Amino acid sequence: MKNNLSYSPAQRRGIIFMFLIIGIYFVYLFYIQNYNSELSSLEVLQGSSISKVEMKEFKIQIPYNKNPNFWNNNDWILLGFSNKQIRIIDNYKLKLDSFVSKKQLFSCYAFTNNHKIMLDTIVEFPKSIDKTINLKSFLLIESEQKPNYDINKFFDTIYYEKKDDRFYYYLSYNFKNVEQLKSSRWWSHNDLKKINLDINMLKIIIPNKSYETKQSWRIHNNFVLNINLSDTSQWKQLKGIGSKRASQVVKYRNLLGGFNNLEQLKEVYSISDSLYDSFSKFLEIRDSSINQININTCSIDQLKKHPYIKWNIANSIVSYRKQHGLYKSLDELLKIHIISDELYIKIVSYLTI
Repeated sequence: MKNNLSYSPAQRRGIIFMFLIIGIYFVYLFYIQNYNSELSSLEVLQGSSISKVEMKEFKIQIPYNKNPNFWNNNDWILLGFSNKQIRIIDNYKLKLDSFVSKKQLFSCYAFTNNHKIMLDTIVEFPKSIDKTINLKSFLLIESEQKPNYDINKFFDTIYYEKKDDRFYYYLSYNFKNVEQLKSSRWWSHNDLKKINLDINMLKIIIPNKSYETKQSWRIHNNFVLNINLSDTSQWKQLKGIGSKRASQVVKYRNLLGGFNNLEQLKEVYSISDSLYDSFSKFLEIRDSSINQININTCSIDQLKKHPYIKWNIANSIVSYRKQHGLYKSLDELLKIHIISDELYIKIVSYLTI
């Protein structure tokens, strides 16, 4: 009887190994069942709206105002966007001035398909825009209890308003004014904030500059100047543009490779905001073709001649090409650490592969 129930050492090891295999099998079944359950709870159905229950699973917080034009960085963060994505969205909005439709908003490359599905259930634009409201982006220079009569000696075209017994002074939000503010005594690294305001509610401090000349200005209402095709003689038909300014505009246009938006004229050194505003209604870009630089064949010297591209940027673009081979898309430029999203947006229309 004892001999019948006893097992040899080899048999005992076999029995132990068999139970071990059975145990591993049951642990595997348990893991697979729970893993699939977790995946199913995170699954997003393409082509359908995201419900409020699903939004809670993503732990997002929907802004009270559904219009993305009024969202600040914190609102985007609470929706799950990274700081890099927010910078891309802000730069894209700056280029457009404001978002007017979902289609326009979703054309920003910062959004994935899942982002678009989520935002489609959140974003709302007004059905009819009140034409009396004209929202523009501004930089706050400072606020004081008393009027500042010296501020217009440094800046050109200042907007201001009085509220809560204080005077608030603003500049239009553009690259030129940002750089000018940084070089002034009003600059603080924590103060560079973009504010959307109704321009009709602001007053303007007119610069102490006069653009009157002896020439008799008789521009008809139907006069239009194509800024990418006009020569110096045509530019001089505009009030405030003489031979020197006309030459500066044409020279800068040639260096750029062409203008892709009207406000680039403000980047010309002698074109102030007030002068631009005085003739902007006569301008247009009928031919938007741009002379582009091929980043797969160009040299550092060719790149650095462009006003937006400094030597270190040009050197990095060419060095990256030498290390990684020819560029397959312009988006690869974003892999170069010294090329910010803001710079990429400025230069991408002037480059090709």
